[in-house]
Amino acid sequence: MKKIFILMICLGFCSGSVVSSQEIEINRTETLENCKTLGYLSFLAVEKFKTLRSTAADEIELDDAKELLEPVALQAFKMTSGGRNKEQLFDEWNIILTDIFLNEYSDPKVYAKTYIGECMG
Repeated sequence: MKKIFILMICLGFCSGSVVSSQEIEINRTETLENCKTLGYLSFLAVEKFKTLRSTAADEIELDDAKELLEPVALQAFKMTSGGRNKEQLFDEWNIILTDIFLNEYSDPKVYAKTYIGECMG
């Protein structure tokens, strides 16, 4: 009887650690997916700001660019992780857009790669 009890306790702990490692792996995968999504969107944002600045007769506004890019971002957030982190991704997206707008980055590849690397690091 004692052996069965000890065996049940061991199995309980072992199955708990398997679930925990699966949850950690899911979180890592989800984080990677979120980082890549935001990185790809940042690439688009740098390109869009660059284009707007080169073609605009007047000073461009941050809200103008947000309005143009928001539908694409919202669709990407719905597709990323089943939309579970949509609000968090949207908040981060607004921070990224503000950073790109204020600092006038010109190389979308460099910005996107740097963002993804820092996000995953």
